[in-house]
Amino acid sequence: MYIQIPVKTEVMAKNEEICTQGRFEDGKIVIAMDARKRDYKKLWNVPRGECIRWINERTFEVQELSSFAWPIVYRITTADGYYQNNGERVYVTPAIEGLSTRKKVSDVVVRLAVFLSIIAGLGYRKASWLMEVLFRIVVSKSALERWVDEIAEQLPSADDMVKLLNQQNEITEGHLDEIFPLGGKACVLVLKDEHGRIIVSEEVEKRDEDHVKPFLARLKGLGLKIKTFYLDHCQAYVNSIKAEYPEAEIQFDYFHILQNIWRHIWKEFCGYRKEVKARGEASMTPWYSKKLKDLATRLWKNRYLFFKSDKNLTPEEKEKMIEVINTNNKVSFIRGFLEKVWSIFEEAKDEAEARKKLEELKKYSAQQDKESGFTKAINFLDTHFQNMITFLRVSGVQRNSLAESGMRVLRRLERSHDGFRSDKARQNALKIYQAVMYLGWSIHDPPNLSKISVS
Repeated sequence: MYIQIPVKTEVMAKNEEICTQGRFEDGKIVIAMDARKRDYKKLWNVPRGECIRWINERTFEVQELSSFAWPIVYRITTADGYYQNNGERVYVTPAIEGLSTRKKVSDVVVRLAVFLSIIAGLGYRKASWLMEVLFRIVVSKSALERWVDEIAEQLPSADDMVKLLNQQNEITEGHLDEIFPLGGKACVLVLKDEHGRIIVSEEVEKRDEDHVKPFLARLKGLGLKIKTFYLDHCQAYVNSIKAEYPEAEIQFDYFHILQNIWRHIWKEFCGYRKEVKARGEASMTPWYSKKLKDLATRLWKNRYLFFKSDKNLTPEEKEKMIEVINTNNKVSFIRGFLEKVWSIFEEAKDEAEARKKLEELKKYSAQQDKESGFTKAINFLDTHFQNMITFLRVSGVQRNSLAESGMRVLRRLERSHDGFRSDKARQNALKIYQAVMYLGWSIHDPPNLSKISVS
């Protein structure tokens, strides 16, 4: 059975006058194009009376995306042209819009490869495989890597991308964090803004003031008027911000606050559980030994429940937790400590109430050893409390940072590419991600960002 189906691609739409025929041949759909058929006398302003002569005729095939069971290729016939102008020979080469004669693929194929590799986060190897399986495009992993670099080179510089993003939506919040690349010792500083956009990344040798200050100075020089910074409790960040953005507010991210405190209390919990298990193994009384071993098993099996807030516990989980804390003073104390920490940041309505709740926490754990995790957690709160409760003191400041979501994006890109081999590769991936996700760059209608003016 033969069914005629009209086929129209972006390349065909842009080059209708040179399309000669289409047919099924040797297991593929072949669309023939003769580049010489365009009205070049008009396009090239060939003097009247002169004609274009063609030499070095050649034919080659270019791959196109296919949704059929067979590949689609353009069979291009072209040549080098020349004409006489005032007695001199002028050489010209016809161009075909929408494809690359060097890459032997259409521009849409290149952009799809970039989308799959960077935006979908597949990496070069998986993108190459998927293009062959779904779209009948055979292309190597190394070719995809070159295409990504070439596309990135056509985009504005990293600094100009920052300016474009600031022009699009003014950046007044900086969610600052760092990522340590796979297989390396360098540190990559990353800034995300209040609009959820990854603004800039920069690789530095160390996370110290000598390297963070120039990073912030660079942002300031690019016109970013940041009023609030969200970060973890890194002192190098705090000191650098005070130096470069002295008027900006600082809010320590709630996630990092809890992470630090939970780390201390987790050690207390694990230490207690090991103690119970050791006592059970050492006891010479069978029933008491079994009781302690069962408790140790229950503590370990349900260990994460004691560190989840009530709103995140299911009724079944809450019942299991209450069963333990009602019969064990140590675990009950641990749970009470965590609840009082949550109360500071989730229930306090203003700074005064937050400080009152901190004092209550201190009294609650007053009998604990100075080297205990509880005392270390309170010392951490005491040392950084002013920057932890900025959201209660300053209108418009949020409790949480957006930085972690930016870290997840970069880590996903990094893992998909088996780790970026250079900072340039990371910057190229980020520029493409910014162009697509924030600036409207698309597969079929990409704006020429390299020609957009940056003030």
